[in-house]
Amino acid sequence: MPDDFATWQHIIFGYLHDIAIAVYFGGAVAMEFVLGPAQASIPPAQAQVMGQKTADRFLWLVWGSLALIFVTGVLRLARMEMLSWSWPFVEDPLVLSESYGRTLLAMVLLWCVLVVNGALITFVFRPRLAGKLTPGTGGAQLAAAQTAKIQAATWVQRLTRIDIGVTLLIALMGASLGWGGLI
Repeated sequence: MPDDFATWQHIIFGYLHDIAIAVYFGGAVAMEFVLGPAQASIPPAQAQVMGQKTADRFLWLVWGSLALIFVTGVLRLARMEMLSWSWPFVEDPLVLSESYGRTLLAMVLLWCVLVVNGALITFVFRPRLAGKLTPGTGGAQLAAAQTAKIQAATWVQRLTRIDIGVTLLIALMGASLGWGGLI
């Protein structure tokens, strides 16, 4: 029987892990299905400011959640190895010949997809959305800037929708680990 401290550590790591996933998923759903329609109903200049301010705050939650998911996931695996519990499918949980190991590997790879999408949104598309025009900008430059912003906004929306699907899939795969994995 494991000691009480190890048991509580495992519970706390699991709780923090699940909360981080819920924050990430809930935030992505809110950004896509609440903020997006709200922005469409107000003037474009106000929508841009609203989008900029909410995205600035949301990105802290995104990166914090992704980091917490990774750290608590690693800590949960470490705790699993250290506990003397006889969990099913835990004797060699990371063996890829077992469903548990393959599912865990798939979850890590999907987490990497979330990180790449987050990096694209943060460092590629958001700067394009935030660009300001200088006085005296010509009509052709204005049209090109507007087109670039529309394309960036479209990519952010696509990546957010992909993130919602990937996060839901990761959560389902994580739940399946209790029964030995999905893959």
